[in-house]
Amino acid sequence: MRDRGTDPQVSYPGADKPWPGICQTCKRETRSSYSSVITRGQGACFYCGQRKSSAKAAEKRRVRPEAAVTVIRAAGVEPLEDFPGTQVTWRCRCNTCGKEIDVWYSSVAYAGNGACYYCSGTMRLTDEEAHAEMLSLGLQPLVTYPGSNVAWRSRCQRCKKIVEPTLCNARKTVYKCRFCARVATDPETALEIMEDAGLTPLVPVPLSVKLPWPARHITCGKRVAPTLDKVTQRKRAPCRHCAKYGFQPNRPGYLYLLVNNALGAGKIGICNEGTNRISDHERYGWSLVARQLLPGHLAVEAEGRVLDRWALLDLPLGAGRHDMPQGGWTETVALVDRDLGHLREDYSWALEAVACAGSV
Repeated sequence: MRDRGTDPQVSYPGADKPWPGICQTCKRETRSSYSSVITRGQGACFYCGQRKSSAKAAEKRRVRPEAAVTVIRAAGVEPLEDFPGTQVTWRCRCNTCGKEIDVWYSSVAYAGNGACYYCSGTMRLTDEEAHAEMLSLGLQPLVTYPGSNVAWRSRCQRCKKIVEPTLCNARKTVYKCRFCARVATDPETALEIMEDAGLTPLVPVPLSVKLPWPARHITCGKRVAPTLDKVTQRKRAPCRHCAKYGFQPNRPGYLYLLVNNALGAGKIGICNEGTNRISDHERYGWSLVARQLLPGHLAVEAEGRVLDRWALLDLPLGAGRHDMPQGGWTETVALVDRDLGHLREDYSWALEAVACAGSV
């Protein structure tokens, strides 16, 4: 028994009876019988036997470094250090978003989870961090950060169109903007651009974005012929100074200022006294900031002054046709371009300008 690693503590009790002893390796008590150790070849110490079995099982389960690298690369990340094993994180770089991440090999290989917590949306970001990342992707957020897997109202810094990608999708896709992802002469995209600018095309899409495209201005019904590239750049219909449909300049009218925080937009507008135009906007989430009753023709002039100022500042629209089924999107601006304080200044300035004309 001593040759098998245990020192008997009592006299020999018989071949098949437990024989108390002390393990020479771990110093724990053993109670193996003589026949189990000598005849059947079992280990004298139960604890040492368990440890050896666990070590053999662990060796059998051990992941070879070359196999681990193959698996982790297939998950879309590149290792930045040698494989450390399955019990600690592995420093890698995501091939999609380019960020350095700490990957649990078991989570990717066995649980089937994504390797990058930025791309999967599980990484919690502050509003400032999310805004900075969105800007780095070429998109300017128009509202507060809603979460990485929630549509985030933003403006493409390239084409100035309003889009609503999730932060996760923006990280993964080559084209962050659905408009930039398609050529401007794609009929469906071109029609959407024209409609967002307040124009209804009268003929099919021209062969070039620089050719005049006959259309009707939705607001006043007049026929115009802008080029698609100019409409895309300006983001406003070219017939801004025409009389408002349904507005009667010979009757008193309100010049009003509205904001919609959900859309991140402000709006200037006019309506005749006694109409429900402002309440129509309020039903769609707009809030009244200010309104002033004026002679109708002065209300038109004041609104035109505000829109002229926005045009000189080259401010794109803050809302699109689909955002305002009640109409009026061509007189909007994004709050990130013109905050509420500046909108109030524009509003007051326009009122003072028409007052100087001696008519208020």
